[in-house]
Amino acid sequence: MTSAIFRAASCWIFFAALIYAPWAYGATTPGSIQITNWILAAALVLWAIELLISGRRPRCPCLLVLLTAALFCLAGWMVLNARSIYDPDFSVFVPLRNVAPRLAGSVDYAISAAWMIRGALLLGAILFIADLSQSSRWLLRLWYLIGLVAGSIAFLGLLQKATGAEMIFWQPPPPEDVRVTTFFATYYYHGNAGAFLNSVWPLSAGLVIRAFTNRSHPGMRAVWVSLFFLTIAAVLANTSRMAQFVAVVLMVAICVQFGPMLLRRLSGAEKSVALVGALAILLALIALAQAAHFEQPLNRWQSASERIPNDARWLASRVAMRALPESGFFGSGPGTFRAIFPAYNAGSANPAPGIWRFLHEDYLQTLMEWGWLGSALWGLLFFGGIIVAIRSYQRYARTEWTPRRRVLQPLVIIALIGVALHAVVDFPLQIESIQLYAATYLGLCWGSGLSQWRSEVRDQRSEVRASH
Repeated sequence: MTSAIFRAASCWIFFAALIYAPWAYGATTPGSIQITNWILAAALVLWAIELLISGRRPRCPCLLVLLTAALFCLAGWMVLNARSIYDPDFSVFVPLRNVAPRLAGSVDYAISAAWMIRGALLLGAILFIADLSQSSRWLLRLWYLIGLVAGSIAFLGLLQKATGAEMIFWQPPPPEDVRVTTFFATYYYHGNAGAFLNSVWPLSAGLVIRAFTNRSHPGMRAVWVSLFFLTIAAVLANTSRMAQFVAVVLMVAICVQFGPMLLRRLSGAEKSVALVGALAILLALIALAQAAHFEQPLNRWQSASERIPNDARWLASRVAMRALPESGFFGSGPGTFRAIFPAYNAGSANPAPGIWRFLHEDYLQTLMEWGWLGSALWGLLFFGGIIVAIRSYQRYARTEWTPRRRVLQPLVIIALIGVALHAVVDFPLQIESIQLYAATYLGLCWGSGLSQWRSEVRDQRSEVRASH
């Protein structure tokens, strides 16, 4: 009984982090990052207490545990053996006395230490969700929560567009001579907002699919259809071209995955109703376009041929490519891109203008910070989780998974692929709210191969036979 209380508390507190992070400016400000970390820490501590009281081991794949331990140890060593600390005011690296001067260490102790704490909590979140996903009840609650958060963020963004807001509602307006156009909903940068929406709207679509295939209450159908409609409209209203491109790719993938199944499950009358509903949604989107200023993203697409080739992010990526040989096996240290890039950029024959806190290419930035070893470990964790989920789905979904898991798992995979695509030209994997949702999905992917997912259906079948 006591262990169940701690388990429930850890789950609800983790859910609070999923709500807080996107609403607190996407967890991009120092204060919101710190509070998100504290919430995650509280959830993980309560989970650890529950494991101790119940005397059980966490239900996590061994390979996942090894990868998370390796990444934590690598980051910990880079912090422990840090060679310097960066002074941004004077753009100099102040030497530190480290443990092993001849071995690799971070170039900025402070940044890497902060990133190690954040990274450890995110790695812990993956393990936590892998264990949590074995409970069908908590899995459904998690799914519902993500759908509600998606709809709320989308609604705020559309409301800002419709009212012509000059800044996030509760933020002071910018100076009269400054026009801010990059914010959307709670995010200061529309690219991050678009990446977050693309990470959550596939699961909203799944709730609609589940509502219609399970013959849910009409009220629930209306709720999930409305939230899905809002989220898709928000992606269209957002001015990030990459977010819209990724959304189209994800929509095609979802239609290919679930279209044939829906056509088989729906009767002739239901197909007619669905067609009428789709036309109604299309007309509503056209009407909403007038209020939400959809002409802004359309104008950006029209000028894409002029802007994209001259985008400064390509210059920054070239500078990063030339710097890769110096990153070596261990890199410069977690989170240190902002400290090392100015020197490389200043020494380049064709430097990128402006100040670069993040490189608009997550994979290159990861190589610079983590080197080849750390990047390989992150690649195994991220793409390995997707591969595990695909293989588990192909082997067990039809015969040994419950219907909710059969619908949810492909959508989680599709959402992660969307994040991976967006990371090619932006930095979604540097934003904690998106990192947190990606960690949640990775936990679901890695946990999908465990026997508990399959034994759940066998237990249900045994109960049915026993009752007869």
